[in-house]
Amino acid sequence: MKKVIFFTQNRWAFGSIHHGLCKELYKNGIYANLLDYDIDYSHDEFNLLIDSYDYFVTQPDSISRLLYYNTPLEKIVAVAHAEWDINLSNFHEIDKRTNNYNIHSYGVISNKLLNIVNAMNYSIKPKLVTNGIHFDMFYNKPSNELNTVGYGGTMFGHNFSGQEIKRGLLVQKAAEMTNLRFFPSATYNHLAMAGYYKQVDSIIMSSIEEACGLPMLEAAAAGKLCIGTPVGYFAENGLKGGGIQVPIDEELFVSDTVILLDYYKNNQEEYYKKCLDIQEYARYNYDWSKVIDQWIELF
Repeated sequence: MKKVIFFTQNRWAFGSIHHGLCKELYKNGIYANLLDYDIDYSHDEFNLLIDSYDYFVTQPDSISRLLYYNTPLEKIVAVAHAEWDINLSNFHEIDKRTNNYNIHSYGVISNKLLNIVNAMNYSIKPKLVTNGIHFDMFYNKPSNELNTVGYGGTMFGHNFSGQEIKRGLLVQKAAEMTNLRFFPSATYNHLAMAGYYKQVDSIIMSSIEEACGLPMLEAAAAGKLCIGTPVGYFAENGLKGGGIQVPIDEELFVSDTVILLDYYKNNQEEYYKKCLDIQEYARYNYDWSKVIDQWIELF
């Protein structure tokens, strides 16, 4: 059995993704664990990990930390979850050995990132690895009516150029304009999110840039009304049945979102039916079992 460590941040989205991924990999003959890169380890301790595990998976900009612990390049797997990861690794010019990515494999979680890395002509060719969720973990019967609007990520965030990309205040504005309760997830640990989705009736994503947009996958499985901009995975899934897309433009985002919230607030049967449709889409498209083969190929 191959043995893998995800050397990454454990508290937020990465923790949610990698916890689920570890469980799915185990079903497929790969033993995987999480190791928090925010903790300092002794070289003696890390040598024992290197001796015990076949691969260490981390973001491209964290390769230098693995090299600090003398991790062999052939044991390193890089996975970029956002443009930030790619830009930061190039910005720091971490190490001449890693600028060419002479490592075991390099994964990206979206076709957009695949195109970006391919354009950089690295010596190693990137592989697409799609994020998923465990549908049954988040499944819940949809609400009977729309009363509470949720926001599943950080309210504010910037990309590598310093541009504000989250715009959570726009969701709050739309909720207030329709007299709906606004209940963001704030800084909840990823382990609390399944419970959080039970407290809201809709999840809205207002981002102008997302790598994945994980809350939209989780909320869909929870049977929530998912409304969002065409970014991340929702750019494709929103059109196919995973929710309802609204424009990125700030004014149009607010006005279109208000129209949708008003409609589903005043049409309970249509609201419930839409939530069921979104949930069924999530059942057959978002579960880890649908994408796990891509991850297995990394190793």
